[in-house]
Amino acid sequence: MLWDIVLQFIRSLETQTVEEVAPEPTPEPIPEPEPIKPRWPITKEHMAYIMGRKYEELSDELMDDYAECCETFQLDPFSQAYFLGQCGHESAGLKYTIEWHDGSNYEFRKDLNNVNPGDGVKFAGTGFLQCTGRFNHQRFADYMKAIGKEDPLIMEIGKTHTAEHYPFSISGFWWHDNKMNQYCSQIPAVDSVGARVNGRYKPNGHKDRRKYSRRAFDIMGIPYPGD
Repeated sequence: MLWDIVLQFIRSLETQTVEEVAPEPTPEPIPEPEPIKPRWPITKEHMAYIMGRKYEELSDELMDDYAECCETFQLDPFSQAYFLGQCGHESAGLKYTIEWHDGSNYEFRKDLNNVNPGDGVKFAGTGFLQCTGRFNHQRFADYMKAIGKEDPLIMEIGKTHTAEHYPFSISGFWWHDNKMNQYCSQIPAVDSVGARVNGRYKPNGHKDRRKYSRRAFDIMGIPYPGD
């Protein structure tokens, strides 16, 4: 009897199947985080170096407008270097967003479309490239509306509003409107770019324009294209 019980136990062991152990799932690879896009095309320290300013003198809002300008008007590093060189001279290192003169000398200038009393003062040179006149301000306002960034105060208030909020952007619009990106892609000499901005060769303040431009090309890591 006992032997029968032992035999049954042995046979039960023989018929048992070893349970298969399920392999542990392979862990999903951890994706690499996307690189964080810099807030600005260049740092505030770089801008201060180019313009000969102190870091604390440059606001975040100013740098934000520069970023908007570069994105909106597609300024690559070459164009930025040329652009900043000219902005530096025209604004004395970003110190002046509105021209010194009150603009009364522009009253009723037909070439600027200053057709209403007060247009000369209201739309005097604005931004770092001193965009002047109702004509240029209206074109800038129309462009901003066309890209979904309408701001009626550009025309309602004029230079003081635009200079505060869009000192780089209205300058970038002039740059875009005059096809300066295409021109700068040919890597012209700095004086030639200055002549397009100033309207004469050699441009007024050509040595000063060269100074700012050299710094800008240095920051961009691009060889200076020559005077």
